[in-house]
Amino acid sequence: MTEQSRPDVLVIGAGIVGLSTAWFLRQRGCAVRVIDRGPIEGTASTGNAGMIAAGHPPMPQPKLLGRTLRLLLDPLGPLYVRPRIDPALIRWFWGFRRACGPRPFARSMHALADFGRMSRDSFSQIVRDGAIDCGYSDRGWLEVYRTPAGRDRVREACEPERAEGFRIAFLEDGALQAQFPVFRSEVLGAAHHLDSAFAHPDAFMSGLAARLRERGVEIRTDAEAAALEIEQGRCAGVRLAGGGVVRAQATVLAAGVWSTAIARTAGVRIPMEAGKGYHLSVPDPGLPIASVMSETYVACTPMAGRLRLAGTVELSGINLTIRRRRLEMLPRGAALYLRGLDASDRLDAWCGLRPCTADGLPAIGATRRVRSLFIGTGHAMMGFALGPGTGRVLAGMICGDTPSAALAPFDPDRWS
Repeated sequence: MTEQSRPDVLVIGAGIVGLSTAWFLRQRGCAVRVIDRGPIEGTASTGNAGMIAAGHPPMPQPKLLGRTLRLLLDPLGPLYVRPRIDPALIRWFWGFRRACGPRPFARSMHALADFGRMSRDSFSQIVRDGAIDCGYSDRGWLEVYRTPAGRDRVREACEPERAEGFRIAFLEDGALQAQFPVFRSEVLGAAHHLDSAFAHPDAFMSGLAARLRERGVEIRTDAEAAALEIEQGRCAGVRLAGGGVVRAQATVLAAGVWSTAIARTAGVRIPMEAGKGYHLSVPDPGLPIASVMSETYVACTPMAGRLRLAGTVELSGINLTIRRRRLEMLPRGAALYLRGLDASDRLDAWCGLRPCTADGLPAIGATRRVRSLFIGTGHAMMGFALGPGTGRVLAGMICGDTPSAALAPFDPDRWS
């Protein structure tokens, strides 16, 4: 297929999924336009912990079955639901409970493991080919524990990942502090996930947007999608909230948690909840590798001389209200593990919305309900890791590649 015969494509959403899709489409000769309701900065794609964690399990897990209710109702817990009467939330919650079963978890884990490897490689390819300076490091990440109970939970949680072929080394009996002296002496050890990477999300996203514009991709960040334009069963573009229609031969819906409402205008169901996450940044005490503090669920990633502390999942609807008590959990949780952490000098305080499906799997692919409409959303806490792989897959589908059978678990029509 020649470049002249490639479809012109509209991408709704300038997050990591949307921009990665635009990158791989442009590589294949497509004309691409990207629109978003707001700026690239300050979104879930830029405010996350920056971990490219291949092999990371889905959010619903068997270990949550016995303590889901307690976790969800604890306002200072890592996963919190603000109590409210909402039929959609109740349906989501029961779907989440079902997905925590051992069999659904095993199926999801296998699907995400293979996809995660491909996405990690796609991420490094974009960094390399685009010469994007984003502090990319392929040295993996640490899952750190300070108690015997924490050690046992981490070892148990690592087994599904190891069964999928990922390499994990355990640093114990002083080996963690010998290699990384920033950890306190009372910390028992860590699982080193060797097949993963990390990067600075803000730098990666701004660099990717710049490279796309250099390659002729139009990116509009003042264009809110109101409804998909459907003509004779085919998506012909999108109608903007401010008036006017942007037309295209193929449309990619990658608008994060806002994808649910936009898809509904075409009769496509993608039920999701907004999983609010928080971060703040403090001076880096000398941590050279991305780490998750397992007992307190705080992710710590070095970024350009600062240490980003990120975490928590709060299901409270689509809003950007910062709950100070949840934000303060981050420095307190990190200080239990790290020496010299000064939480008084803060660069920022941020929250953003992750698009969370009940079964913990993203929606990736073409919908059979409407021709020429492709979906890429629902990545929850794994958007930064799985976004580039999603972009590669969607670009291939749009350009006529035969979809792999391995993509079946991500079918965007599975709620129809």
